[in-house]
Amino acid sequence: MKNISNPIIPITQQFYDLRTNKIVNWETNSNNNLDFQAITSFCSLGFMLDDDTFYNEIRVCKPATEYRLNEKSEITEQKTNWKWHYEPEDRAFNDILEEFTEIFENIVIDRTRGKKILLPISGGLDSRTLVVPVSHRKDVTLASYEFEDGFYESETGHNLSQRFNIPLFIQKIQRGYLWNKLDEFYELNSCFTDFTHPRQANAINNWKGLGDVILLGHWGDVLFDRQADSKKNSFDEQLLQLRQKIIRPGSMELAKELWNHWGLKGSFESYITDRLNKLYCNINIDHPSARMRAFKSLYWAPRWTSINLSIFKRAGEIILPYYSDEMCQFICTVPERYLEGRTIQIEYIKKNCPEAAQISWQKFYPLNLYNYQQFNHPHYYIIRAVRKAKRILQQYFSKSPDLITRNWELQFLGEQNFTELKKNLLKNNKFNKLIPQTIIRKYLDKFQANPVKYATPISMLLALAVFSDRHYQE
Repeated sequence: MKNISNPIIPITQQFYDLRTNKIVNWETNSNNNLDFQAITSFCSLGFMLDDDTFYNEIRVCKPATEYRLNEKSEITEQKTNWKWHYEPEDRAFNDILEEFTEIFENIVIDRTRGKKILLPISGGLDSRTLVVPVSHRKDVTLASYEFEDGFYESETGHNLSQRFNIPLFIQKIQRGYLWNKLDEFYELNSCFTDFTHPRQANAINNWKGLGDVILLGHWGDVLFDRQADSKKNSFDEQLLQLRQKIIRPGSMELAKELWNHWGLKGSFESYITDRLNKLYCNINIDHPSARMRAFKSLYWAPRWTSINLSIFKRAGEIILPYYSDEMCQFICTVPERYLEGRTIQIEYIKKNCPEAAQISWQKFYPLNLYNYQQFNHPHYYIIRAVRKAKRILQQYFSKSPDLITRNWELQFLGEQNFTELKKNLLKNNKFNKLIPQTIIRKYLDKFQANPVKYATPISMLLALAVFSDRHYQE
């Protein structure tokens, strides 16, 4: 087996067994001991932290690390190749923009040459930047999806399609699609994330054949925007902000309950605080925003964002310019003042493709990249109020449901969905070996009383239920 040299942000997980020090394939195995601390942390975060897995004996190879292997696939040496840092170079903004343009377009052009491109488009900036270097090509298809009973999310894709004469494929994300796809989800993500965030799972089979490669803008919003509120934040303030970003109140509540049920020593509060403190402390960066970006790229991207990229692989080879080593290395040299407000991406689009910049930015609708700064002008308060009033009146007279804005609403809300949810959580004897019905029923009741707060805990319980089916062998 060849040596493993993980990129700065790994796309796939590589596992090794602590008992043998061998690289292994992931599999659920009842001979392995469950890591209850890792599972509790997983429930609070929505992803496995650092190198955790469901088992004490199995770990994940770390980012930007080389593993030397012998002929038996045993790790003989481990070496970190690169570390996140913040060493801003005092350069003119135009010089930085030119360097970004060169790195970005070289990746897109080189990796897509001679191949049909499928480009999923949203109302944000990351996917819009990808349109710029391929807007003139004839072998591009745009793809968009929107929720059943949701707002018109495909507007940006529709406008770009018309402006550049690029075909657009639109699909509705259907209510309750999740229940027929749990096995498929397990094959894709092995339960390493929840099942209700990656809505593209409902669309991916219909994307097959639309492109040889799928061009994705993941992680652009983290690299090219401010990640901390103030450069004057103390370490403790940064740690508090980090916790608020990645731990939701309902998930913390579930994690504490499971920690106590499994009889783990100490408290979950102390455990997760100590772990986050240690990991954050090990990042040797003074600037809060750059440090927060490094943490997310080290621990969030590989263990959450990357896991769900496996869904896109069903339709073709994936290309991720913002994941590239070159882009991560570049971002460490850019002064933070140029990263606030997505400045580099906005100016890149305006300079290289003004037609794309003129299309409305969903976040600041109906404004575009030239005038979005006027969003809080009193004139636009009126326009936004009128828009909202029209939407409310339309819903009232058509007796249509509230707009769906989150995937879990389509999958968990409604009598039929809730019946499926209870069936998967309560009529699963294997799952009840891990978590008793009393706790499950408690959180189902909490979800019914406050679905927004408890949707994520319910989704984590569902992931554990699917995992339990595979772990507890008959």
